[in-house]
Amino acid sequence: MSKMTDRGVRLGLVLLLPALLLGLAAGTLAASRGGLAHPRPEYSTLESLQLTDYALALQREQENLKGELVALRAQLDAIQEQAAQAGADARALRDRIQGLEDEAGLTPLSGEGYVVTLDDARLPPSRDQRIIAPAIIHSQDITDVFNAAWKGGARAIAVNGERITGASACVGATIQINGTLMSPPFVISIIGPRDQLARVLDDPIELADLRARQRGFGLRFEVTTASEVRVPAYTGPLRVRYARSV
Repeated sequence: MSKMTDRGVRLGLVLLLPALLLGLAAGTLAASRGGLAHPRPEYSTLESLQLTDYALALQREQENLKGELVALRAQLDAIQEQAAQAGADARALRDRIQGLEDEAGLTPLSGEGYVVTLDDARLPPSRDQRIIAPAIIHSQDITDVFNAAWKGGARAIAVNGERITGASACVGATIQINGTLMSPPFVISIIGPRDQLARVLDDPIELADLRARQRGFGLRFEVTTASEVRVPAYTGPLRVRYARSV
């Protein structure tokens, strides 16, 4: 039990890594790449490099812990499958659990849908800040695409391989999703009825700000149909805030 508690504490600490620390990491990496369009601050001191190494080490630990979580959930699925052989009641409970897992995004899905790609415009860092800011992708832009997709009847969404669920968060100028630090391009995979999604994603009124900045500042905003979209299972922690007895 103590081992599981320790692992849970480590997972919680890693997944709650402050955005500031990760921002320093991304800023240092961006500063080392010439010609990027991101208005990232330059850090060259030993202290900032140490913070970068620490943030990247925590990021790697988070990825390892997510892998452990996936393995444990697979073991739980196997146990539930074995228990279902005990009788009709156990099978009914197993089917109910699987249905809830599907709704919670804990199982991978595939099907028709759309792929939306967002990327920063290719502007030199020397350009005026008033020009650069609207030419890069912000967390709100990604969230706007999510909301439009849900409005269009999406069954499942992922961005850069991270499943979006009710437990997901998209935060920061340096974008984190499910606690994972991301950089552009952001590839948003959407599974759902293409006719319904088309009415929303092709509507010029929807995502109007992204469309205007695409025309005015050159940021990348592409919407394409796909006959086979794959969305992985959610691998982050589940935070239960409310429950009721049955």
